[in-house]
Amino acid sequence: MKHVKLFEEFVSEALTQEVPNTFYHATYNALLPEIKKKGLDTRKVDLAWEDSKPGVVYLANDLNVAASYAEIAEDVPEEIYDSGIVVLHIPSSGLDLKKLRDDTNVRSGEASDTYEYHGQIPWNKIRKVTDY
Repeated sequence: MKHVKLFEEFVSEALTQEVPNTFYHATYNALLPEIKKKGLDTRKVDLAWEDSKPGVVYLANDLNVAASYAEIAEDVPEEIYDSGIVVLHIPSSGLDLKKLRDDTNVRSGEASDTYEYHGQIPWNKIRKVTDY
């Protein structure tokens, strides 16, 4: 049984930050119908940032931090941006924490409020949507 790692050990290797009770993901009103159908799934969509990776959903531990990324997104068409920003509230208890990692876009040595979730987050895991 030496090869079997405890879940807590695995998570601590993949993540150096605390896991909050709720994660936040900002997006745009125009994208909500598709998210309601397919969940948060970035494998086959246009990404808002040049350094975003397909298949990774970026999460924050603070609503305003999440919204700030949507406010200054680089690669969002104007008609989508102008539809308005919404923030999705996602309880950490509903996620597979083995898929959670530190945000690799944050420079080492800097404190981070953001995370990478490697996988899809189904709509039924989203508990609340807040207009921003």
